[in-house]
Amino acid sequence: MIEKTFLLKNNSKITIRDLSLKDVNISLAFFKEIPESKRRYFRSDVTNIGHLKERALQSEKGKIIRRIALMDGEIVGDTSIEISSDLWTSGTAYLRLVVPKQYIGKGIQFTLAKDLYDLAQEKKLNKITTKFMRPQKDLMKIYSNLGFKLEGVLPDYVHDLKGKEQDMVVMFATLDDLKLAHQFIGEWLDSDHSSVGAGEM
Repeated sequence: MIEKTFLLKNNSKITIRDLSLKDVNISLAFFKEIPESKRRYFRSDVTNIGHLKERALQSEKGKIIRRIALMDGEIVGDTSIEISSDLWTSGTAYLRLVVPKQYIGKGIQFTLAKDLYDLAQEKKLNKITTKFMRPQKDLMKIYSNLGFKLEGVLPDYVHDLKGKEQDMVVMFATLDDLKLAHQFIGEWLDSDHSSVGAGEM
C-alpha cells in the first residue's frame, strides 16, 4: 500500500505506511509508552514481542491492514482495518485505532482519518465499525471527531486483561461520515504539502 506523508501546520511531518516486521522494536517502544492502566483495556497484550511479530506478519501477508503513523522515526499512531468476508456484512470493515494521550489534539488522528478515508474508497467500504471498552473515553472522543456515531453499548460483554467484566461500546461511520471528517482535516494540514504520492518519497 502507498506510503504517504503529511505536513501539519505546526511543521510536524507525519508518515503513514504499512506495519512490517522491521517495525517490531519501535512498536514495542510505542505500546510501552502507553500506561498499563490504559493497556488493560486492549484486546491483547501489546507488550508481548511474540504478539507484535504476529501482528506484523498479518500485515505483511495482507490478512489485516495495519498502518502506522511515524514522526521523527517513532510511531505516534497505530491503526488496523479488518475487512469482513461475511456476505451479510460485505462492504464493512472493523477498525482499531491507538493514539496515545500525549499526541491527541496535535492532528495525528486526522492524518490517520485521511488515510482511512482513502482506504475506504479504494476498498469500496460502505461502513466501518469499531468496538472498544467503555473506560476508553479517549477513544470515544477521537472516534466522534472522526465522524463515528454510537450504535450501542453491550453491558458486561467483554473482560479486560485483568479479567474484569466491561461494557463494550460499538460505533460506526459511513463513507459519507468519513468524508465530512476528511473535509475538516484541511484545518490541520498545510494545504500546499498535504500528501506525497507513491514514487515521490
